[in-house]
Amino acid sequence: MQRNILDEARIHPAIRAKIAGYHADIVREVEAAAAANDVVVVGMKQNPMPRKARKALDAKGIRYTYLEYGSYINTW
Repeated sequence: MQRNILDEARIHPAIRAKIAGYHADIVREVEAAAAANDVVVVGMKQNPMPRKARKALDAKGIRYTYLEYGSYINTW
């Protein structure tokens, strides 16, 4: 799945390094989980979609790793 992002030519040079490193620790953690597990669900506390995905996986007996990052209220 390709994610739409702003063309790099339109990003001011002074901010490029900050954008490149933004939440790099989380990106590395998700990449490591994806490499080590067949199924990874990533979500936020109040988002119902990851909860529905986990419920469906549980119902089918599919093992997965769940990573939760913050919440809409206090983090983002």
